[in-house]
Formats: sequence, structure tokens, C-alpha cells
Amino acid sequence: MKIQNIDEDEAKLQAQRETFVASISHDLKNPTIAQIRALELFLKGSFGQIPPKQKEIIQMVLDSCRYMNAMLCSLLATYRFDSGKVKLNCEDFSIYELASECIEEIIFLARDKNVNISLKNTAKTETVFGDRVQIKRVVMNLLSNGIKYAYPNTNIIVRTCNNNENTCFSFENKSPYITPEKQEKIFGRYISYADTHNEFGIGLGLYASKKIIEAHNGNIYVKSYQDERNIFGFNIPYNDIYKNKERVVIF
Repeated sequence: MKIQNIDEDEAKLQAQRETFVASISHDLKNPTIAQIRALELFLKGSFGQIPPKQKEIIQMVLDSCRYMNAMLCSLLATYRFDSGKVKLNCEDFSIYELASECIEEIIFLARDKNVNISLKNTAKTETVFGDRVQIKRVVMNLLSNGIKYAYPNTNIIVRTCNNNENTCFSFENKSPYITPEKQEKIFGRYISYADTHNEFGIGLGLYASKKIIEAHNGNIYVKSYQDERNIFGFNIPYNDIYKNKERVVIF
């Protein structure tokens, strides 16, 4: 009897959490759409001519808002249809172009810490077959973490490459050494070491990234060295045998 009550209570709590996330996502969509429309009007010159440099910055903000809107739509779909599940919408796209796009959208965070980001591509075949919105979510998570923990006045090297089976993305920064114990847990749910660096974090970004990459039949990893070089990255197979399989992320 007690077990049944515990199960019922857990189900109620889960339903409350799902309703809360869905309602917050829905409420965030309206201001996001308003921001998108306002920025589009600015770019069209509806409020007067804009200097080229300002126009470039507004376009970057607009791209970020569109990305946020796409993520909110995905989150809403998750809780509207199959709670905790996201069906991937896969297509061929360039991981190099995606990495360039993400760097452009996040560059001001790096400049705020005087961190320089360079992008190096050695891939002969940079094409990835996957859900572009979800992979962008992973890249943005990794890059934002890389900037957050990087030492000021250092460099971040972003690499896109491939080997015989995989298309690869990684970044290397200079930041505090990550012990083997922390490396083993770092992609877990609600695992965050932000408080040790006076940062805010709830430990879902890397967990979600791991789930997304695994749904693409890939792997995500971290490497940390005593000289305080840290590398985060992922590999995604581009073998055609995966193209006809339905892919779902279960969070």
C-alpha cells in the first residue's frame, strides 16, 4: 500500500514538473517572437537607416532569437506529445558552417572575458546527417561552457575534422584541471561544478548534450590535462546505414 502511494506521489510530482516546464516554455515563446519581429523591422529600415556595423550586430541577435525560438518549439513539442522524448528531424548539413554560426552568435561573451576563439577545419567531408537544431544546441552548450570557465586573456581553439567513420567537433581551452572523478560524472543529470567557480549552473546542459549525441549514434567526451588544457568534443558517424532509422532523444 505504501509503495502504491509513493508511486502515485511520484507520478503527480512528475506531472507537475512537466506542466511547469511546458507552461514556462509557452510563456517564453511570446516575448521571443516579439523580439524577432522587432529586430526584423529594424533590419528592414522601418525605424530609419541603420549603420552597417550596427546592422551586423542586430542580425546576430536576430539569429540568436530565432535559435531560441526553435529550441522552445522543440521543448514544447516534447511535453505536448511524448513527455521527455524529442523526435529528431535529420538532414545533411556542414558542421563547419554550424560551428562558424555558433561562434558568431556567442562571440560577445568571449570578448567580455577577452577570450579569443579561432576555428580550424581539417575535414575533407564536413557533412553531418542529423538534427541541425539539436546539434547546434550541443555546440552552443559546449562553447558557452568553454568561455565560462576559460581563463581571461586566453585562446579557445575550435576544430572540425573527420576520420574514417566520424565527423568530429571539439574545442580546447585553458581552464581549471578536471579530475578523473569529475570527468566520469560531468555529463550526468544535475551535475554542475559551477559553484566552485562562482558561476551559476544547474547541470543540465552537458547532460542534454550527451543524450542528443547518443541519439545520433555518436559519443561525447572530455579530456583534461595537468597543464590546464581541457578538450570537450563529440563524434558523429556519417555512415549511410543510420539514415533510414528514426531517431529519438529521451531526456
